[in-house]
Formats: sequence, structure tokens, C-alpha cells
Amino acid sequence: VNLLVGKNATGKTRTLSVIKGLADLLSGESRLRFRSGNFNATFDDDGKSENYVLTYSDSKVIREEFTFDGNRVLTRGDGGAGKIFAEKEEKEIEFQTPENELAAVARRDKLQHSFFEPLHQWASSLYHYAFALDLGKAAFVVVTKNHGSQVNSRDTEQVVAIFRKGEKDLGDPFKEAIRKDMAAVGYSLDDVGTGPCVSVIIEGPFPSEPVAIFVKETSLRSNTDQTEMSQGMFRALSLIIQTTYSEMAGQPSCILIDDIGEGLDFERSCALIKLLTDKAKRSSVQLVMATNDRFVMNNVPLEAWSLLRREGTECRVYNYANSKAIFDEFKFTGMNNFDFFALDFVREEQPVNE
Repeated sequence: VNLLVGKNATGKTRTLSVIKGLADLLSGESRLRFRSGNFNATFDDDGKSENYVLTYSDSKVIREEFTFDGNRVLTRGDGGAGKIFAEKEEKEIEFQTPENELAAVARRDKLQHSFFEPLHQWASSLYHYAFALDLGKAAFVVVTKNHGSQVNSRDTEQVVAIFRKGEKDLGDPFKEAIRKDMAAVGYSLDDVGTGPCVSVIIEGPFPSEPVAIFVKETSLRSNTDQTEMSQGMFRALSLIIQTTYSEMAGQPSCILIDDIGEGLDFERSCALIKLLTDKAKRSSVQLVMATNDRFVMNNVPLEAWSLLRREGTECRVYNYANSKAIFDEFKFTGMNNFDFFALDFVREEQPVNE
């Protein structure tokens, strides 16, 4: 579990977006959309260290390297030419890839270059949720004959479609898991499902009537559809639906959540954090959350913090790995976690390792 904390405009959202951007590139879902970029990412794969380096300019790769378990298996420079290790031949071979494509994607081959598979698996199973946004509250589904075949479980706007697919593929255990998690956050539900939206009129024409998510709260006599739910309740419901589906349908490798707890009261915010961290601890999922909310900060141990401080164009990260002495010193003050952030406890210190 990792918690990114920092003042507004220090780079929390940007950090998560950069991680998501790298995942989109390595999964093959997007190309080099921006004019330039520079990535240097290190992964821990069951004790094996992997390092991927990518630099591009004018949407053309000028440097790409991959080191797997201490061995350099990919080297590439300008022009798309480079060398890659071929496992069957047990030697390096030369290759040529278009300048606007990643060799880690274009040269993916389970027989000759299986070392790319962990990268692809991480990238294709990374989920990114912006909790401060509506997470699909304004999105509905028009059911057609082939509906469900093209659901993208990583698209947070498709929460209605994701729920319907989970209900179809996973059955009652899926719905029961959602009800259980919602109860843990403070929302007691008798039922959750999809149906025609009755609280608003949606103008067509459509091939069929649009459907939305509804819940039946234990304390209410009738259903509440998604347009009638509070923003905080729907955010919690949407996040729980999507994380439950990704967990039950196929383990995600990494979950990124920006502005976690936004719109929730103290008790429910704390309960949601506990729910997510408990899930992460029970599995191999890496959970990365970002916030500047004091409730959230006080409910995540300092050992999981990464404090961001920005000076001009430079953003520095202070965490327990590179600044252990600073964090340990603060523990003796007896203050709560939020004070570590509010008092800018690291303002005069420098991290041990960059």
C-alpha cells in the first residue's frame, strides 16, 4: 500500500497519470501521443528486479532499454535499430522497429522474448480511478444484442456495463460481495442491480430503453437509481463495483486511486480506506492512493507514505525507504500523521537517496 500526499499542485495527480501513461504504452493501448517523454521505472517481480527506460522526442523513440534480473536484454537508440536477447538462440540479435513504436510491445514474443511478459501483464492489469470525478454517474447503457462483448473493465465510465458483465459472468457472489463491501463503508443495501432510470427522462431515440444502476437501501422503501444517489455514495459504489469485478474476474496488478475519500464523511472515508487496504494486503495487488485529506492521512501508516514537495519544476519524494531517519524522528513527537504533512516536517531535510 502506498499513499501519495502533498499540497495542491505538488504533482500527486500528475504522478498517477505518468504511471497510467506508461502502462497504456506498454500494454499497447496507446501510442506516443505526446511530443516527448522520459520514463525510468523499476519493478520488483517476485524478487527479480526489472528496469525499463524509455525516452522519446517528436513522437519518436530515441532510447529504450530493458534490464531483466540483472541482464540487459534490450538496447535501442535513434532510428529504431537495436539489439535484443533471443532466448532460443541464447544470444543477442539485431532488430529494426518503426521509430514511433515501442520495441517492448512490437517485439513481444513468449518464445523468444518472454521477459517482456511481466511488463505487459503489469501494464494491461493496471486500473486508474479518479475518485473526485463522477466515476460513471452520468453514463447509462443501452442494451443491444451484442452488449457486453466489448466492455472495457479499465474504463471507469463504463461502471453500468461492468456491473452487468459481472452479474452475468460471476453471478450472485459478485452482487453479494458488493453489498458486503458497501455495508463495511456504512451503506446497508438489500439489493443492487440495473434497470430503467425512473428519476430522469432520457431523450432518444434508442434501440432500447437506457438502463442505470440502482440500489435498495435497507432504510428506504423504494429503489434509488444512480442519478438520485449522493455523489459520495455513488463514488463509493462505483469504486467497489469496479474493484470487485477486477478482483474476481482477474487479479489486477496495480490500482491507482486519485483523491481517495473525496465527498465522503469522516467515518465512511476511513472505512473505505480500511476496506481497500485490507483487500490489497490479502492479495498481490499494489494499491497507490493520492490525497491531501487529513482523515485519509491519519488512517494510513507513515511507512506507506510518499510525501511530494515541489520547488519550481522539480518534484521530490520523501518516503520511509529514502528518508527513514526523518520519519522515525517524527514518531517520537506523539503527533498524528496529518501533522507530519501540515507542519512540513521535512522542509529542511534532504532524502537519503534520490
